[in-house]
Amino acid sequence: MAPLVDVVFLLLTFFVFAMVLMVRAEVLDVTLPTLGAGESAEPVAAVTITLDAQGRIYLDAEPIESSALIDALRVTLAAQPDAKINIAADTACPSGDLLGVIDLLSEGGFGAFQLFGTPEAGE
Repeated sequence: MAPLVDVVFLLLTFFVFAMVLMVRAEVLDVTLPTLGAGESAEPVAAVTITLDAQGRIYLDAEPIESSALIDALRVTLAAQPDAKINIAADTACPSGDLLGVIDLLSEGGFGAFQLFGTPEAGE
């Protein structure tokens, strides 16, 4: 019985470490588009801008108006200067809303950001 308990604890330890080491994007419940090209996310500090199916904008899971996005982003990045900007847009989100957010970021001086998607099957 003792060897069985040892094996169970080893498996438990393995899965706990596997969950800790996984790269996890903090996004809301949105359906991400499937992408064929791209790279896996690296584990770094990040600020996530999410657009849901209705085009509502969230900054790190907090709802925000588009007019306040750049100021809030500056405050957040001042506290985390090495953080990357991630954008996660629902597949049902109007493309004009996504382009509007990208335009706001460009106007605000934030030209570097990453778009989230789901990898194609088999990758």
